[in-house]
Amino acid sequence: MSAYKTEDEQVEDIKRWWEQNGKLIIILGIVAVASTIGYKTWNDFKVSAANNASAQYDLMLKELAAGNTDSVVQRAESIVKKSADLAYAALAALSAAKAYVDKGEYDQAATQLKWVLANSKDEKVQHIARIRLAKALSAAGNFSEALTYASHPQQGAFSSGYAVVKGDVYYKKGEFASAKTAYQAALDSSRLGPQLKSFIQLKLDDIGDAIVSTNATMNDATNVETGSDTSDIKAGEAG
Repeated sequence: MSAYKTEDEQVEDIKRWWEQNGKLIIILGIVAVASTIGYKTWNDFKVSAANNASAQYDLMLKELAAGNTDSVVQRAESIVKKSADLAYAALAALSAAKAYVDKGEYDQAATQLKWVLANSKDEKVQHIARIRLAKALSAAGNFSEALTYASHPQQGAFSSGYAVVKGDVYYKKGEFASAKTAYQAALDSSRLGPQLKSFIQLKLDDIGDAIVSTNATMNDATNVETGSDTSDIKAGEAG
């Protein structure tokens, strides 16, 4: 990749590729295996399953575009249940997780994303699922677990994505120095385009504002405490 893409853009690339090539590859693979073992009935059944999964996936994408989150979840879970061995299942689970996040059901989203990590053989899909899982866990307040996934050691082309979500988690925890380090690491990536650089720079600017606000609050609290102490001393002297 000549430039870093967000995980949303990566998912769209994968979806487009599977829409164009996925069904044919699945069917050719099934035919090849079936010709080797000679099970025509099994072959017909699996080809039918691949066609059905493709059709259901297309319907789910239309429902996702229309914002029908409940329908997306139901259809995605059906695809996963009936076609867990097909690549469509992992993409469907990613869509179900997105629908759950839109509904604010982060635990359910995490369940879908963990399924993808356990079952997808596509490294790119795994990175996308891991980054989204860290986001969902962070949104649910599970910061420690979120950081575990955001700190995956082999990040490849997704290093900036991991760094951004790590910065977001630290920011929510109020650990602004760590958040700044993570955002800066993302910003230093040579894979970032100008729009993403501007987006991350805004996050760094927010950290500066948060630090100023925190320091001001601490100073106000110190002044109040100091004033109280002085009043007590004066009151004691007057007595």
